[in-house]
Amino acid sequence: MCGICGLLGDLDPQQAGACVKRMADSIRHRGPDDEGFHAAAPAFLGHRRLSIVDLSTGHQPIANEDGTVWTIFNGEIYNHAALRADLEQKGHRYRTRTDTESIVHLYEEDGLSFPRKLNGMFAIALWDAPRQRLVLVRDRLGIKPLYYAELAGGALAFASEMKALLQCPGVDTTVDPVALDGYLALQYVPGPRTIYRGIHKLPAGHTLVAESGEITIEPYWTLEPAPAPRSFNRARDEFRALFDDAVRVRLMSDVPLGAFLSGGIDSGLVVAAMAKAMDRPVQTFSIGFETEGWYSELPYAARVAEHLKTDHKTLTVSALDMRSLLPVVAAQLDEPLADPAAVPTYLLSRFAREHVTVALTGEGADELFAGYNRYRFEAMRDKVVWLPPGARRALRAVGKPVAGRRYARALDAATMDSAASFVFLRSVMPPELRGALLRPEIAAQLPPDHLEARVAAHFSGADGLNASLRADTLEWLPDDLLMKVDKMSMLASLEARVPFLDYRIVEQVSGFPAAWKHRGGRSKVLLKAAAEGVLPPDIINRRKHGFTPPIGVWMRGSLRGYMEENLLDPAALSAQWLESRVVSALAGRFLRGEDRFALPVWVLLCLEVWLRSGSRVEAAAS
Repeated sequence: MCGICGLLGDLDPQQAGACVKRMADSIRHRGPDDEGFHAAAPAFLGHRRLSIVDLSTGHQPIANEDGTVWTIFNGEIYNHAALRADLEQKGHRYRTRTDTESIVHLYEEDGLSFPRKLNGMFAIALWDAPRQRLVLVRDRLGIKPLYYAELAGGALAFASEMKALLQCPGVDTTVDPVALDGYLALQYVPGPRTIYRGIHKLPAGHTLVAESGEITIEPYWTLEPAPAPRSFNRARDEFRALFDDAVRVRLMSDVPLGAFLSGGIDSGLVVAAMAKAMDRPVQTFSIGFETEGWYSELPYAARVAEHLKTDHKTLTVSALDMRSLLPVVAAQLDEPLADPAAVPTYLLSRFAREHVTVALTGEGADELFAGYNRYRFEAMRDKVVWLPPGARRALRAVGKPVAGRRYARALDAATMDSAASFVFLRSVMPPELRGALLRPEIAAQLPPDHLEARVAAHFSGADGLNASLRADTLEWLPDDLLMKVDKMSMLASLEARVPFLDYRIVEQVSGFPAAWKHRGGRSKVLLKAAAEGVLPPDIINRRKHGFTPPIGVWMRGSLRGYMEENLLDPAALSAQWLESRVVSALAGRFLRGEDRFALPVWVLLCLEVWLRSGSRVEAAAS
């Protein structure tokens, strides 16, 4: 795992080189083992290395045989051995064992289509000197982040983290109102925007080519579901075989590796596949939360660890950990991201890094196999969506008075079109609340229904639940879950690998009928079938509990003073964009016992903490 950065443009070589050095220094945590640079105007490349494979000769940047094509790379190419054998047969000469070297040779053979042959997680920058062409590539699912910015003087800057881009003069760091509204709605900033107007995320599965003064961004991969097997049992067996292979290829390493273990089916299957492929006990790491009466997964993690005979270690997190680390985590995330599991993910990564350099995780299974509660509501919606709109409205009117709050949301969703329902069921704050929160001059800049417009294309063709799973895989995963895992693990200089998001598995499972994922109120149907005989029945069938700390309990207890100091401060930085009286009212309603405002208050708190923790925001956008 590494960090990459660079510049392209008509720049003073000395100043550009110094800027790239500052960029690389700002992301040293991503690669504490080594640094490297290549300067050949107009391109300037920088790299920080965390040594995983080929510890002695894997220095970057790496060039082809004649030094005309250079690359820097963050991630792992899991099929590089097969690629290398083919490329060597075609006459390419290798100087190292690193997977990075295959990138330049594959580009020489296949040109801009080369990413299609890669199986891995990656952010790549490649400089083709004869063509004066810069190529940026991000992996299919967005496991590794990659940002870019067009600077005031016309140069292009890119980096693994936004903090590196902020080392460059000429970046527009005013807040993007559309990004801010997206954050308030979803707890993360939907790509390709970032919180800053002048910085963008390269979308997952895309290339950016800068050549002849033009920048083009195009997809090299779209999610095409594989044909489903004829029977459920055959699908289960094919999935199990492919999953075992996805785990096996992610075990390549010249340094110690282990796994995060939550006590659930997802991480349990990862560890089981590791145990089958390894000749020594798997090192596993779990985390719990120090709050009386709060649900703890540690006993279940211990149960799985005992069953699989792992070398197991545990850590407990308190509200004091959250308070002390929230500013650190907010700064590392580069923009507001209110995923409550961010601090625990960092603590678990830091804990694991004391023993290993690589950890496999279970991320992605919920989005592929309908593991979240919201999919239950979408399955309910699918049962009535065929009714005429008037009948659905009547059903809502009759059902809401007797339904609980969660089921009332499902009834509300049933009256909406697919894209609106998708956004509604994932929103922390509905449009009317965001409209009250945002200052009028900020709200006036928002396009109508911009969040629904982003996801509408996912709902043309597939059935309701599978379309929602697809949208979550392509939207929520890269912008929230995977962003959190990358930034938090990299802050601890730990490489996290996600076998469920091997693109072959994503294509395979996307082709399965929705009923093989969610049926009769039961989630992860096929995944649980695949776990039979591998994990204990009580682990397979127990109710899902997410990796989420008790933020509501803590914000009314140990974190209350911290929350009030930030949100209710008359000098709150967020007051440039938000109505302070509405923020205060929300905090008050939450403190008086209205639990439904816990997440909105947390989202607002994370925004304020981020603004105070080293953001480079300029004056409020107008």
